[in-house]
Order: sequence, then structure tokens, then C-alpha cells
Amino acid sequence: MPEAVTLVLAYLLGSIPVAWLLFRWRTGQDLREVGDGNVGAANAAREGAGHFIGAVIIIVDIGKGLLAVSIARWWGLELGWWMAAGGLVMVGHMWPLFLRFNGGRAAATGLGAAGAFMPWQFGVTFVVGGLTYLVTRIAELGILLVAAPLPFLAIAFGEPIESIIFCFAAPIAAGLKTLSDKVWNKWRDAGTS
Repeated sequence: MPEAVTLVLAYLLGSIPVAWLLFRWRTGQDLREVGDGNVGAANAAREGAGHFIGAVIIIVDIGKGLLAVSIARWWGLELGWWMAAGGLVMVGHMWPLFLRFNGGRAAATGLGAAGAFMPWQFGVTFVVGGLTYLVTRIAELGILLVAAPLPFLAIAFGEPIESIIFCFAAPIAAGLKTLSDKVWNKWRDAGTS
């Protein structure tokens, strides 16, 4: 029973469209209809919510991933269930129930999930990525500097194979979502012109 509750909660947590809600509150617009259409911090910040709101979105999205995997930890579930919770929180962010399955790329959410596997390593990379974002105002660069070292830190510090797999898989999943969004947008635009 705790396994099923964990997975349902993970998906529902991921489905909370933080960027969409804050952007709507700040600008009155639908984030899916401006900029690149991505329901994420970078698009929200670029299209009028501002960098402070962008930073809040990143932190809350990271928190969603961290909380989803932490629920599996609190139940005392095995690492495979942690991976499942991390995967489902990302799926919820990418295809949220509350936005008719049209969500973001889940990069920050995946990072939060990875952070639950390796808290102190994530903390170090988060500080580096966070400072980079504050200086450059480029969310994607900050996220890259958090995500890229994690799988290698997992290997270097002898983390369990589940942690290593998740730290490699999460950024790949976010990248594939980015690619599929671009293909979908091109196809949609070609059909309407």
C-alpha cells in the first residue's frame, strides 16, 4: 500500500504547475502561449514574470522532486521505489493532470529527485548552479551546472547503482522532452500555416 500511495503522490506533486500558476498570477497570461511555450522557470522569467519569480519557480520545482523521493524514503521503501517516485514526479511535471497533460521539461524537478538520493553532493552543485544563475540570469546554464556533475559524483563516491542510473537518466529524460516539444511545435506550426 505505501508503494501505491507514494507513486500517486509523486505524480500529483509533479502535476502542480508552479510556473504556470505564478506566471498567470504575475502577468494574467497562459505561459503555454508565450515565448517557447514551455511551462518552466526560464520561459516564465523571460516572458515577464522576472528573474525573482523564475528563481522561486526553480526552487519550488526542485522541492517537488525532493519531496516525492523523500516520501519513498520516509516509508522505508527500497531504492527502486525511490527511482519510481523520481520518475513519476518528472512525468507529472512533463504531462500534468492539471494542465491537460501539457507541461514543462522537468529539469529542476528531476534535479530535486536526484538530490534526495545524494543530498550533500546535490547541495554542492546546487550552490554552484544557483550562483551561476544569479550572476548570468541564464536558468538553463545554472541547471546544467547542477545536473552535469551529479552522475559522476555518484560514481566517484560509490553511490548505489540506482542513484547512478537516476542521475544519468533524469537529465536525458528532460532533454528528450525538450526535443519532443520542439518537434511537436514544428509539426503544429507547419499544420496551421
